Order: sequence, then C-alpha cells, then structure tokens
Amino acid sequence: MSLLQAIGLIAYGMGIGVALAAPVGPINVEIIRRGIQHGAWSGWLVGLGALSADTIFAALIVSGLTQFADSPSLRAPLFLAGAAMLGSVGYMSLRTAISREQLLEGTSRSRTRSYVTGFLMAALNPMGIVYWLSVGSALVAESVEKVGRSGSPVLVGGVFFGIFCWVTLLAILVRAGRRFVTERVMQWITGLGGVLLIGFALWFGFQALRSLDVV
Repeated sequence: MSLLQAIGLIAYGMGIGVALAAPVGPINVEIIRRGIQHGAWSGWLVGLGALSADTIFAALIVSGLTQFADSPSLRAPLFLAGAAMLGSVGYMSLRTAISREQLLEGTSRSRTRSYVTGFLMAALNPMGIVYWLSVGSALVAESVEKVGRSGSPVLVGGVFFGIFCWVTLLAILVRAGRRFVTERVMQWITGLGGVLLIGFALWFGFQALRSLDVV
C-alpha cells in the first residue's frame, strides 16, 4: 500500500466517521448537555467514551467475530440495558432541571463519570453493533479489495479519527457558547436533554420488545 493510498483511505474513513457522528442522537445530546452544565471537558469525555466503545465494535468486525456480535440472543438484552441507561441519565437530567441543582457547575467527579457514561451509552446501544456489522463490514471488504488486508485498520482508523474530530469540534462549540448560557437557559437545556434521552430510552425499549417478538 502506497502512502497516497493510505492518505486516501484515511480521508475516506474520516468522511464516514463525521457522517456517523454528526446526526442528532443520544451521544450528541449528552455531549451538549453535559458540556454546558459541567464544562467542555466533561462533554468531550462523553464523546471519547463513546469512541472507545466503537473501537471494541470495530475490533470485532476486523477480527472476523461478526457471528458473535450479530447474535439475536444478545440484541434484546442490549436494547433493554441501553433503555435503562438512557432512561436513568434522562431522569437525572430532568430532576436536575426541576430542582435547579448544580447548574453550570463543573467538578472533577462529573468529568470522571462523563467518560464512563459515554462508554456505556455507546456500548449498550445495539445500533452500534448493527452499524459496524453493515457499514463496517462493507468498509473492510472495500479496503481489502482496493489495497489488500493491510488497508482495513487504516480505513477504520480514519473513521475513528473522523469521529474524534467531530467530538472535539462539538466540545469546542459548546465551550464557546457556554458563556452566553444563563441559569434559566441551562435549566431548559438540561430539561430538554432529559426528555430527548428518555425518548431514546423508550425507543430502545420498544426495539427490545420487537426483538423478543412481543410486539
């Protein structure tokens, strides 16, 4: 694989990574909410935790363990766990907004929890597995066809770098806008973030019931 081919694969992967990370979802909602409430570092660490979980999913694909990752018996428990995780974070956000506790305050404890929260939100999201089984497998196949097996980690690395760049950019934008956020606005942002996260939790719960053929 030539240097030019490697650069092309990285750039291609970065574009896919940004396209994956940019749409509004529970991770971006939590990055914005936590970044405004506790500071840009906390929001960035949420994204970094989610990126770590994606790394595990990609490793399953690159190593060929797709059969385990696509196990139907694993999907329903993951949806239920994801629903519980998002519901818990959403509930805490609503409670904070209503009680107006610790709005616009940053603590080292919240930063420590931010990484774990981001990791669990992504790790317990079956859509991440579905993404890497579909798009991820296609990317691996495409890179193998173009430059051989050595191209797979390069392309996947480009995807991760693209996600990393998006998470960093979003944290920077949140930091820039945080100075204009009043206590009242923060209360509304925290409450709205909680509602959105609970909405995602309900959708995950519905998907779990579908996986069990209940609905």
